[in-house]
Amino acid sequence: MILFLGAPGSGKGTQSSRLSAQLGIPCLSTGDMLRGEAKRNTARGRKLRGILASGSLVDDSLVCAAVDARLRRELPGNGIILDGFPRTVAQANSLDSTLSDLGMGGPLVLHLDVPRERIVSRLTSRRLCPTCGTIFNLKSRPSWLGSYCENDGALLMQREDDTEAVILRRLKEFDRACAPLIKYYSRANYYRLDGDGDSESVSAALLAIVGRTAGRAAA
Repeated sequence: MILFLGAPGSGKGTQSSRLSAQLGIPCLSTGDMLRGEAKRNTARGRKLRGILASGSLVDDSLVCAAVDARLRRELPGNGIILDGFPRTVAQANSLDSTLSDLGMGGPLVLHLDVPRERIVSRLTSRRLCPTCGTIFNLKSRPSWLGSYCENDGALLMQREDDTEAVILRRLKEFDRACAPLIKYYSRANYYRLDGDGDSESVSAALLAIVGRTAGRAAA
C-alpha cells in the first residue's frame, strides 16, 4: 500500500493518479469519495456539505469508517494508493488496525512538500467543470475555451473550498494535524519530496522511490 501525504494543493491528486497508471494499481481518493457522499440528500450528506464548504476537516470516525469498509470490500491483491488518508494519528492507527486484520504490512509513505504561497496560488486558480468533472487551472492548465469547459462547453466554477480564506484555514488545520502524523510515519517507510517542481520531474522522483523500495522488499 502507498500513502500520499501533503497539504491541499500539493499535487497529491495529480501524482497519485499518475503513479496509479504507471504501476497499474487503483488509487482511492478519500476527498472524491467524501464529496460524492456530500452530494447525496441524506443527513450525512448534508453534514458533509457543510463541513467541506467551511474548509474544516471531516470527523475522524466518519472518514475511518468509510475507508475501512472500502478496503475490506475491495482491496486488490496487487496493492492500492490512498490519496488524502490518513490525515491524523488517529486515522493512521485505524488504518494500521485494518491492514493488520487483512494480513498486510505497513505502507510506503510519500510526502509532497510545497511552499504555502504556491499552494494558495494553485488552489485559487483552480476551476471545475460541473458537468464532466474536469479540473482546469487558470495559470497552469487553462481551458482553451476560457471560462468554459473545452470538453462540453459548460461554464467553469470555483469550488467553495477554493477561496483564499477557506484555503488558509485548511492549511492551518492541516499543519496542526500533520506534524504528529509525520512524526508517526517518520520511523517507518517514509519519504519527503519537494513537490514544487514541474509535474513530470516530481512524478519521476516518486516512481524511482517506489522502484527502490520494491527492490529492497524483493531482496
